[in-house]
This record gives sequence, C-alpha cells and structure tokens, in this order.
Amino acid sequence: MLQNCEGVRSYDGSDNITSAIAYRQGDILLSNIRPYLKKIWQADHDGSCSPDVLVLRPNEEKVDRKFLFYSLRRDVFFDYIMNEAGTHGLKMPRGNKDGIIQYKIALPDMNEQRSITTEIEHLESQISYLKEKMNSCIFQKQEVVNRYLE
Repeated sequence: MLQNCEGVRSYDGSDNITSAIAYRQGDILLSNIRPYLKKIWQADHDGSCSPDVLVLRPNEEKVDRKFLFYSLRRDVFFDYIMNEAGTHGLKMPRGNKDGIIQYKIALPDMNEQRSITTEIEHLESQISYLKEKMNSCIFQKQEVVNRYLE
C-alpha cells in the first residue's frame, strides 16, 4: 500500500508468504503499521493482504462503502488513530484495533451519502486528469530541454 492515500502497487517481494487475509472488491484496507503514513485503499478487486492490514467491510444497509472510505481517508481519522485510539510500539507503531473501530463518522441518510460520494468522485476524476496532464508537461519540457539545450 502506498502512503498518503495513494492506493496500492503490485507486490514484488519474495513469495515465501506464510499467512494472508482475504479481501473482496469494495472492502477498505487500512495498514495498521505506522498509521501516520496514511495507507488506506478501497479494493477494486478480490485478493489477499498482510495480516498487518485491517480489512473493513461495512454494513451496507447503514453506510455506503465509498462514503465510509472517503470518511476514513481524511487526516482527522489518522490523527484519531495516532492520538485517541492509541498505538503501541515505537519503531513501527501499530494502531489499536479496538480503538480504531470506535471511530465515529457523521452518517447522513443513504441518498445524501451517495450524493456526497458522487461529488467527491467527480473531483477525484478531475484531479487524476490534471495529474496526467502535469506529468505530460514534465515530459514535454524535458524534450524541449533535450532538443535545444544539449
């Protein structure tokens, strides 16, 4: 999992894995090691993860999965883990699972949750588009530098 809520990348380590936790598409995965790194991802496929990752599967009668994900993806949630929920360990602190599940979020009715999620996803789409455009500009700039200044 990537820090600062940036998603995941494929595992490229050794394949001597001794245990794993299954997750399903739509589950929210939260790294429980060094919570200050803000590693959280909503699964877009089924798979398995390290036992050091918490797999959250909400009751969809009460909360929309995406709404919960966006509610947890905020700095205030990670601050809660580090301060109020508590951690243990110094070098690689781990979140207190019992404290984490006590975190409270505002829970509007399901229609409002979906409306909020739709607005956030629209903005996320714009952010992704603009990031791609910026990366393209960096590449184009380097081409100009290479062409005229080398």
